[in-house]
Amino acid sequence: MQSRREVQRDKQHRSTGQTIRNLLIVIVAIIVIVGIFYLISNQPRSAARRQTVSIAKKYAHLKDPGSFYIYNRENTYYTIAGRNNQNQPILVVVPQHGGSVRVLKQSSGLTAQQVIQQVRQNHHPQKVLKAAPGVFNDKVVWEVTYHNQKGQLCYDLINFKTGKVVQTINNL
Repeated sequence: MQSRREVQRDKQHRSTGQTIRNLLIVIVAIIVIVGIFYLISNQPRSAARRQTVSIAKKYAHLKDPGSFYIYNRENTYYTIAGRNNQNQPILVVVPQHGGSVRVLKQSSGLTAQQVIQQVRQNHHPQKVLKAAPGVFNDKVVWEVTYHNQKGQLCYDLINFKTGKVVQTINNL
């Protein structure tokens, strides 16, 4: 026969095991819920990327899709970077709600890294948030979003071909 202490120890052991099991179930449930939330919230972006790649393959002979960008100003533009059939780096700018697709050879303008470097040299931001190509006043531009030295949100629109600053918005 077991003594009271042994019985009590067995109950504590079972209780500890159940607590650990319940804790693991809660952790797994949280991970699953967060994963589902991430997938659902990222779905519109994934769908836009798939559609943009499809259009770029059709109109620009895109064979190697790369970075995907979303630009929101007066209108929304989706851009996919990649390589065409001749293995040239290109950008394909697609308006969200119809219009002409623009195919740009990357060699005819600035890269994301170049415009980010330009903003860093000119403004010394705390942090560069993103660079995205789009269309402003019927010209292809890079929109660079950053936090200035005071931590305020700023935007620079930089002409894709010339590197000239088209518009600056500070301290939002």
